[in-house]
Amino acid sequence: MTQHSSVSAARLGLLAGVFCATAAILGSARVDADVPTRAPLRSFPIRVAAWHGQATADLKAQEARILGADEYLTRVYSQAATEPVALFIAYYGSQRTGAVIHSPLNCLPGAGWQPVERQRTVVDVDSAAPDDPSPRGRRIEINRVLIQKGEERQLAFYWYHERGRVIASEYASRVYLMLDAARYGRTDGALVRVLTPVGADPGDIDRSASRLVSFVQAIFPGLTGYLPS
Repeated sequence: MTQHSSVSAARLGLLAGVFCATAAILGSARVDADVPTRAPLRSFPIRVAAWHGQATADLKAQEARILGADEYLTRVYSQAATEPVALFIAYYGSQRTGAVIHSPLNCLPGAGWQPVERQRTVVDVDSAAPDDPSPRGRRIEINRVLIQKGEERQLAFYWYHERGRVIASEYASRVYLMLDAARYGRTDGALVRVLTPVGADPGDIDRSASRLVSFVQAIFPGLTGYLPS
């Protein structure tokens, strides 16, 4: 067995152990506490700063069943002279019934996409609500993945937005899920993903990354009312 195979097997074993522990704790923890009131995702603003959104087609019935979310949002946002950004948010009011948030990387190969570069990136955001007169800076670490299908490339940022935390790691997401279920009786959470095309020029990856950073900075303060802390 190669060193890479050994590392991959170890990671799979660790993740499986975390998943099993999560299932056991969620099964024995107390019933979900009341989740703070939130607005429905469908009411998320169509206009965000200089970005204008447009609704896209709903998921197919089978895709929605596999996703298992209580609510999801799919939109494409654009602004003048730039490529569009696709926004996807899947919200789970409870992760006790088998509907648990999974990494977007799990479904990419089935759709023909392959991750070719993976790393973490840090984005400075304003964490205050849009109507808050006192901005509060915050630095979040999220996932950055370059994906490819044939000659087509796209860049994705995604993170787990769970009970006030922004989490990049799927492992950490499961650990916090166990802790919060045991301590507070809460298992609500969401997956947030933004996606934009990448051209063939060498500098296009950096331009796409800058576009996604700008978009995340625009939408992040407004997420407060839709994804409870």
